[in-house]
Amino acid sequence: MLIMEAIATIMHKSLALTYSKQLHLLQSENGGRCLNQTEIFDLIDVHLPYYALMDVCLHSESVVTAKISPEHPIGKEVNPIASAEAYRHLATLGSVSCAMVNPIKSKHYYLARKGAFKRVSHKTYSTSKELILVAECISFEKEIATIRAYILDGEDDLICGIDISFQVIPSAVFAELFANTYQPFFPATENPFTKKNQLSDIQLSKNGAKAFLGKVSAYDSGHFLNHPALPIAILLGALLDLCVHLIHHTTNSKTHIKVREFTLLADNHAFAEETIFLHVIQENYTQQPFKLRCTAQTDTGKSVGDVTAIIDVIR
Repeated sequence: MLIMEAIATIMHKSLALTYSKQLHLLQSENGGRCLNQTEIFDLIDVHLPYYALMDVCLHSESVVTAKISPEHPIGKEVNPIASAEAYRHLATLGSVSCAMVNPIKSKHYYLARKGAFKRVSHKTYSTSKELILVAECISFEKEIATIRAYILDGEDDLICGIDISFQVIPSAVFAELFANTYQPFFPATENPFTKKNQLSDIQLSKNGAKAFLGKVSAYDSGHFLNHPALPIAILLGALLDLCVHLIHHTTNSKTHIKVREFTLLADNHAFAEETIFLHVIQENYTQQPFKLRCTAQTDTGKSVGDVTAIIDVIR
């Protein structure tokens, strides 16, 4: 995790620089070329309801913008958007930027393997109902792509940003690699991204917590049609929710929190019918900020997520 933590520490300045350059680009152009959903879905295997981007536009070969209306309950996080939902939309738009750069214009899977998130804004309240997203593919090789993306509020103030490294896999190769996870596609009957994750069997101790998330099939709507998998954003949201339970237990209060930054490693996916167990350990004991190590495994012991989060208590 040391490399990822180093990325997070330098991210604030690099985000501000990227934001400054691209804000000038967006303000000086005529809105870019609009991309419709059919064009996007032909290149990435992400669909409704997981995909919730609006007004997606291409401004250069590698820079795309979009709008979103936050839909996930924010819980005890500060406004205007939950960190896990921010990660979901930014990663999705980031994969679109990679698809624009990819010289092979066919469907690929962009698997977010490493990520670093940084909240820049000190605002704890916002009335913005629509947020602006910008993503840039900053490098693309045959099997690895990296992006930087960020979110602005209605006043063009920078809220947060991410760096993500994607593993890039052609659709046919992915289908061969994960043939045993194939399922016929059925349209989603409900949107799991508009409600809080349901943690069960939560166990809290002085410096740690564990819980059970349940079966992947409850959360995979729109995330890989024929190979339904647990979205990293759902996993991240569940881990951060467990962090909040631990912070409330430790501080003996129901205080609000701000996720200042986190790093994420996800070397494996959890597919439908697998079940997920979550663990959180407190790595420092000053209580301000909290540094928490979060891990997730399937019922067979497969690691599917490793997160280190720095979280501030808002008093």
